[in-house]
Parts: sequence; structure tokens; C-alpha cells
Amino acid sequence: MKRLIFLALLLSNTLWAQSPQEKYFLKGLQTSEALFEFLSEHPCEIGLERGCERPLSARDLEQLKRLLYRLEEWRLLAFDGIVPMSHLDVSMPFEIARGSFSIVEKKRFNWERLQTESWQLVTLGDDQESQEFITQTQMGVAVNLVLYDSFFRLIEILSQAKKLRSILERDLPFEGEWLSKTLSLAMDEARWEKTHHSLALLGQQVGRERTVFSDYGLKSLTAQQMKEGRLDARMRKVLFVKGQLQQSEFFEKIYRLTGVISKLFGNTAGLFQFRAGKLKTLSSGELQSIRAELKPLSLLLEKTPFRLTDKFIPGYFGHVAIWLGAPQELKALKISHQGRVIDFLSHPDVTPHLEKLSQGKLVLEALRMPGVTVNTLEQFMDIDDLVVLEAPVMSEETRATLLLRAFQQIGKPYDFNFNVESESEIVCSELVYTVYKNMPWPTDRTLGRYTISPDHVAWRAVEECFELKSLYLEGKKISHNLPGALKKALESKQGLEYQSRGGCVP
Repeated sequence: MKRLIFLALLLSNTLWAQSPQEKYFLKGLQTSEALFEFLSEHPCEIGLERGCERPLSARDLEQLKRLLYRLEEWRLLAFDGIVPMSHLDVSMPFEIARGSFSIVEKKRFNWERLQTESWQLVTLGDDQESQEFITQTQMGVAVNLVLYDSFFRLIEILSQAKKLRSILERDLPFEGEWLSKTLSLAMDEARWEKTHHSLALLGQQVGRERTVFSDYGLKSLTAQQMKEGRLDARMRKVLFVKGQLQQSEFFEKIYRLTGVISKLFGNTAGLFQFRAGKLKTLSSGELQSIRAELKPLSLLLEKTPFRLTDKFIPGYFGHVAIWLGAPQELKALKISHQGRVIDFLSHPDVTPHLEKLSQGKLVLEALRMPGVTVNTLEQFMDIDDLVVLEAPVMSEETRATLLLRAFQQIGKPYDFNFNVESESEIVCSELVYTVYKNMPWPTDRTLGRYTISPDHVAWRAVEECFELKSLYLEGKKISHNLPGALKKALESKQGLEYQSRGGCVP
């Protein structure tokens, strides 16, 4: 019902929006509504539905970040631009008189309470200063009402969607900081009192021309509570928000503890390797044959049963990496940057890595130490099993976009929580999940988190989303019926159960 009211407000007010302030105010409303529409369309993924086993995709996370960024951009301009232009000078009980504009604070003795009280005498007339005061007060009140309506509406959702709240706190630190700044504005008692009294004053200004700002005051839920004298509503919301933050901090501590335990175990177990990989001693000719199969965005899956960490990774395969391609393969690509098209190798997110590319470090992988990095194919080949998958057919524009996304992961720490909904930390299979964000990937739910394993990636090859170019099992090259041999390995006791997702969008 609330959403219908907001949408009706947007449609009606657009018809008479005149000033730049009005148009920008509506832009903020539209952005706010877009966020709540996104959340309403993803009740499963954000944790509003119980028993739902579907994570936010990388594309969804990107859209969420974009909406939050646009809201923060609007908040900054609104409270640094529109609000300072407005006059919320009515901060206490008031009386209105006719005449030239003035606001004077007065005092009187309240015989019922036996104490002196402050009040304001607001004198308004037909002079230009009075008209400007009303207009600017309407602007300030409307912006604050949007703040209250949107923030407390979001808090209600976050109170039920623990997963979304966890994502905001854990993986979107900048966005979480924005939310904290909004919280400080919404919880400011002086701002609430000024909005309440200024709204009451505006309510007595009948017969004035309607504006976007005045109309919003008629629709706002918070405005209705203020007009009905339900000032206890703010106190209930304050206590509610504080309780949610305390509960959220509790869950955050649990998340950090499990991450520390996983990191400690992973780094320790990673020290144990019982022998060298069977493919480490491939001849230069065989290695060159594998290299010839690789193209930018090809995927490499491997198995290392001689490493202790491999025993604890669910599925047959234990690791997946992305082939970036040599500089000569990338020099023809173009990419959009700051409103213009440039050479891909000139993009500021790519240039810091050109020297490593020239050294043959073309395998992008997430390792426990040092995190997301690039290595040579020779370093990667200390393995027993190898799968080479060619990327789906795509336009050069899409290829450049996906490759840029891959380069942007370099330097991120390893995700010891194995959470696909985390972008600040990356595990090997999350690289593929993040780069190919439009691809519907199978996932599993483990310890309250959605995870993606190398086997999940391999199953997409069985579904022919990726072309299977080379296959080595237990050190031996498979030359016939590669898809059948790969499927057999995935269906072994070590493999993960098949999960079809449908669709092969790159």
C-alpha cells in the first residue's frame, strides 16, 4: 500500500514540477522508490522469505550498490544544497500574526506547569520575504520528511532481512557508512522538532499555490503522524532502530569469528603438499598446445588431491582461474571510460598490471595468500587434473567489459567465508561468479552463506554454456568424448550434485 502511495505521488507531482529544486526533489523520490522496488522484487535473495535458498547475483549486488550510491548522492545535494536554502526556524510552539515578516522568540509563564516556557511569534504577510520564507520552509520540511519516510521504511525491511543487513555492514562498508550518516540525520531530535513545528505552521497557510514540496507533506506517512500528534512514534522508532543495530552487531561478531577460524585453518592447511602435480612435468610442446587453446576469459579448473586444502573443498575440482590473455590479444579491444572510448590497455584499472602481463602472468586466480593475483601458466600447472573452457560467444564490447571486471578484482583479499554475496573479498570460484555476473550460477548454502564451488562452474560446461577445449584427468590427456568424461568425474563420489540453472548469458 505504501508503495502505491509513493508511486501515485511521483506521477501526480511530475505534472507540475517547475523549479530545479522541485525536479531534483522528484529525482530523489524516484531513486528512493527504485531502491524499495528492487528490494520488493528480491524478497528471497535479501532474506525476507524464510526457507529461500537463492543468493543475490553479482548483477543484483551491482544494482544495489548503484541505487545506494544514487541515494547518497541525492542526500548530499539535498542536505548540502536544498536544506541550507530553506528556513526551518520554527523550532518550538508558535503563534501567527499578520504583518511584515519576522520571527521573534518570546517567553511566558505556564500556570498549569508552574514554569516559564519559550514560544515563537511568527509574523507573515504578503511581502516578498514572507513568501520566500514559506517556500523555503516547504522545501526543508519536504526533504526531511523524505529522510524520515525512506529511512524508517528501510529499517523495517532490514529488521526482517538479516542477510541484506549483513551485506550492507560487511561487504559494502562505504554504503554502510552512508547509512550511518543518514541515521544520524534521522535520529537528530532538533531536526525532528523543527520539522514537526514547521509542518504545523505550513498547515495553517491555506489558499497558497501547490508545489511539489507542499504536496509531499500531504502524502508523507511521517507527516500524518506529526499532524495527529503521535510524537511518541519517533521514540518508538528510535528504540526500534537501536535494538536492530545491537542485534546486527551481534551477528557481525559471529561472521568475523567464523572468518578468522577459516583463515587460520586455510593458511595452515595450505602449507601441506605431499608431492608435485602430475602435470607439472609436461613438455614444452604439450604446454604450448594447452596455451594455444586459451583465449581471453577462458576458464581453467584443476584438481590437486596431494594438497590438504583440496580435501576440504566440496566437489571433484578444487580451484578455478580465468585466463586474461596476452597484451597483443587485448590491444584491439576498446572500452568506455569517463564518457569516451579508449584503448582497453590504456584503462587506469588495467595499466598497473601491464608489466606482469608482459612477463606472461596471464592466469587470474584467488589464492589464500596473497589473495587475487596473476601467475604464469607454468606456476598454475602444479596440478593433476585440468579443464580448459572457452568463453561463450559475445560481442567485443561485452568481452572488454568482462575483462575489465576481471582486472578490477586484482589485489582483493581471499574470502575465507566463501560467501558469493561478498565483493570486497574473493574466493577462486567467486571470481567467475563476479566476472560472469549475468550467468545464472548454481550455488549451495553452507553455514548460513551462499557458496559457489568449482564443480558448479564445471557443470555449466556440461550444459554447453562453455566449450570444453581440453581435459586432463589424473595426469592423462583425454582425447575422446570430453563432455562424457567430465560429466563422469562430476558424478563421482567426490563430485557435487548436478544443479541446472538454465540460460548461458555471458
